[in-house]
Amino acid sequence: MKFKTKLFFITLLPVILISAAMIFVIDFQSGRLSRSQAETVENLYLDLKHAELKNYVMLARNALTPIYASNLKTKRQAQRQVTEIVRKMTFGEDSYFFIYDEDGTNIVNPRLTYLVGSNWIGLEDEDGRHVVRDLIDRAKKGGEFYSFVWKKPSSGEYVEKLGYSVYLDKWNWMLGTGIYLDEVSRQVAAVQSELHDNVGETRLVLFVLMLGAVSLTGATIAAARLSEQRFADARLKELSARQVDFQEEERKRVSRELHDSISQLLVSARYGLENALNSSHKEGDISEPIEKSMNALDNAIAEVRRISMALRPSVLDDMGLAAAVKSLCSEFSRQSGIAVEVEAEQIKDMLSDEAKTALYRVIQEALTNVVRHSGANHVSIRLCRRGKTIRLQLEDDGTGMPRGAERRKRGGGLGIRNMQERIDTFGGSIRFSKPPSGGLAITVTLPIVNNKK
Repeated sequence: MKFKTKLFFITLLPVILISAAMIFVIDFQSGRLSRSQAETVENLYLDLKHAELKNYVMLARNALTPIYASNLKTKRQAQRQVTEIVRKMTFGEDSYFFIYDEDGTNIVNPRLTYLVGSNWIGLEDEDGRHVVRDLIDRAKKGGEFYSFVWKKPSSGEYVEKLGYSVYLDKWNWMLGTGIYLDEVSRQVAAVQSELHDNVGETRLVLFVLMLGAVSLTGATIAAARLSEQRFADARLKELSARQVDFQEEERKRVSRELHDSISQLLVSARYGLENALNSSHKEGDISEPIEKSMNALDNAIAEVRRISMALRPSVLDDMGLAAAVKSLCSEFSRQSGIAVEVEAEQIKDMLSDEAKTALYRVIQEALTNVVRHSGANHVSIRLCRRGKTIRLQLEDDGTGMPRGAERRKRGGGLGIRNMQERIDTFGGSIRFSKPPSGGLAITVTLPIVNNKK
């Protein structure tokens, strides 16, 4: 894994882990809060129901007290009147008062009328609790709350019910009422559902924030990497330009040394041998070795001049780019036998010396590729001004760009890549194409830096 990729993950991983930990903590704490809040709400509702039930029973007892304590009526008349009143005392769809005697016989039940008149002292709910007996016992103790499972009139289902009862000692009756607790369960479930929804929204917001943080971090890293890459490319381009300048300076120095020093020494040696040859015509025995030496010196001088021109043609500095291109093409045509047609305008100071050298090197590299790869018989070169640019166009009638060269164009070939780097350094463009007549066309465009003519 690359260092930049590692850095990317190292930067994002803490954000992801911290966000995941926060979501986990929120889920855990919300679960605890939900259970605690549900218990609190349930206890609160139960406390309210306790007070409500006790108040209902006390109101009912107070309403019955004038009849219950009256001595103006017989016991049977008073009980009948109390029974009628209690039968009509209902609150809500499923809430009512009931009366049992000491033995467990139901006297009043306005909702479950089928219980009236029967003895239910042994009745058990689904949890095994003796409901009627326990209610009578708690009423005798002064009134206590009691939970049991009982049939709900409106739905016919057996649900949890909270009851409260008091004892009428004079008649040995138990008066009570109850409230079904499924409403409490619904209220608790509603509170838990609302809390769960709020936690879900918080989790979603946190997740969105995490994605935003990850995206922002990733974008920042990507921007930094892009900026760093651009800076590195600019530095590399600058270093490449400096290297090219250094190479050109070094070539110029070596060319000057070859031309001014070694070449002069070779020429002097040739003149000395020529004088010796002229002086020794009378002695024919040394003329042949001297002639061979002079031929060797001639070849050495020509080779030195060729190398000097290849390194840095003096005509480029002395006569300008157009003259240097014509001289280069003339020498190329003489050595390779390939016809070269040149049309070159004087560039003068419309380009910098470095840009002129870059154009010269592009032509030099292109002609080398013509010899090595194209098999062309004719090359045309045009160097001219087009608006605010200098345009160089080179065409040959060869086989065109080989597949290997195509790959080198995309980054693998040193020659073509060197052409591109040289032109890119000066803000120009280079394009390779296939003309209708076949072969290869190279078009180079450089912006004019000085519009003086």
